[in-house]
Amino acid sequence: MQPPLIKSLILVVDDITKNLQVVGTVLRNEGYKVMPAASGTDALKCVRAQLPDLILLDLLMPEMDGLEVCRRLKADPLTQAIPVIFLTASNEMEHLVQGFEVGAVDYVTKPFNPPELLARVRTHLELKHARDTIIRYGQELSRLNEEKNEFMGIAAHDLRNPLGAITGYAEMVLEEVGSLPRSASEPWTRVAKEVTDCTGRIHETSKRMVEMVQNLLDANRIERGEMKLNLAATDLGPTLNQVIETQRPPATAKQQKIHLESESVPVAVLADPGVTVQILENLVSNAVKYSPPGREIFVRLKKNAQSVRVEVQDQGPGLSVEDQTKLFGKFARLSAKPTGGEHSTGLGLSIVKKMVEAMNGKVWCESELGSGATFIVEFPAA
Repeated sequence: MQPPLIKSLILVVDDITKNLQVVGTVLRNEGYKVMPAASGTDALKCVRAQLPDLILLDLLMPEMDGLEVCRRLKADPLTQAIPVIFLTASNEMEHLVQGFEVGAVDYVTKPFNPPELLARVRTHLELKHARDTIIRYGQELSRLNEEKNEFMGIAAHDLRNPLGAITGYAEMVLEEVGSLPRSASEPWTRVAKEVTDCTGRIHETSKRMVEMVQNLLDANRIERGEMKLNLAATDLGPTLNQVIETQRPPATAKQQKIHLESESVPVAVLADPGVTVQILENLVSNAVKYSPPGREIFVRLKKNAQSVRVEVQDQGPGLSVEDQTKLFGKFARLSAKPTGGEHSTGLGLSIVKKMVEAMNGKVWCESELGSGATFIVEFPAA
């Protein structure tokens, strides 16, 4: 037999003194601490004075029976997790169903068989201690996660301003170099080109880092439940046009064409206008990033009775089954890579999913490896 959980405190409740003595002796001999109670009222007083790890509770007692005691214990958040084992005579078995209904975990019949009693006590104490450990670890993980989110928020927020300054200075240098008088000398041309190239790389890198910081701030805000939405009737037609025009320059640089298939009438959804733009920009920009040069991208706007659907279809490499399982995960790293050296933080689609669901919408992907991918987002119709 395994050694007992010596420090466990067990409350034994029985209106017959001899039963209290017998059970108490068996438990103490195994190293358990015992707290006796001769009635249901006494049992509740004992629990308020000191929480036991387990309760052995007589089923039928005068004044307040075991069912009522168990019912009250399970109704109190402070005591509802304490396992209750009923002590019952063989002729009281019909009451056991009621006992399980009010929250008991097991029963032992009288007269007691000490090995059986100890086996059941040990089993439920081990389960309780395991559950307590899981809860304790869960609370610690929650605390650490909160600290992590707070650190990420502070770090990202403090990075945004200096990165913005770097971007601004790079733009100033590019403007200044562009406005300087031109010289036909080879050294001047070489220096001007080197300065322009290096400053351009600084500008692009700082913009990319600003995007990463903003993604971290968005993810942190969502996880902390601090994302505030202003839901309003929003016409998706002009919004989609705006998003597509924003993405045309990078698409044109890759010889790609973006086609919009849209309803001619207003298509209103109930959504936050700014968040909606962010969602659609992410999906269309991904189609540009992951499609090879020279391909076409199709954006469709469809209206149903209860919802409005936006589909973004690319002609890229498509997604494997494994990639699709982790597509909307945080910091997801997929086998598919941007085709023009673009950068991806792995946060975009996880943020999109949380934002869409926060507005009571749905987002998913339909794809076959080698046949492109279609990202679909549905908003509630206004």
